[in-house]
Amino acid sequence: MNTENGTLSSERVAAGRTIYFIDVRQAVNNRFYLCITESRRTSDTDFDQNRIFLFEENLDEFRRILENAFSEVEQAVLKRGELPESGSSQKHARTGKVWTEEEEKLLKKGFQSNTPLEELSEKLQRSSYAITLRLEKLGLQEQPAVTEKQA
Repeated sequence: MNTENGTLSSERVAAGRTIYFIDVRQAVNNRFYLCITESRRTSDTDFDQNRIFLFEENLDEFRRILENAFSEVEQAVLKRGELPESGSSQKHARTGKVWTEEEEKLLKKGFQSNTPLEELSEKLQRSSYAITLRLEKLGLQEQPAVTEKQA
């Protein structure tokens, strides 16, 4: 047990740019609770965090509802069957990863030599959208103007 912040156990689940932390904690009044933290990368250095606290007196109800929800999802997946392999995980293997200096150099070089966006995407293993955002951040490409219809 980590007595500094009352944490009895802690687990984490990585899901792309989001990491979920599930902690069992003890409050100063000796009551126990679960703390579920969603930590989502918003930029290379920033994260947005949201927390849910489930207190011991409500755990039975949450357990019942979650077990029902998990069962519904499992049944729906069985009815639907396996999804075809999209290959996106291999194609964009760098999705959610911090850009390295080497990647930025390759991007700049490719952009300056008019390499097509799809080719840059494949070479850097990132989506076309990620490439476009990075070009904008590096000041190599202007952000599109927002029209009244988009606003």
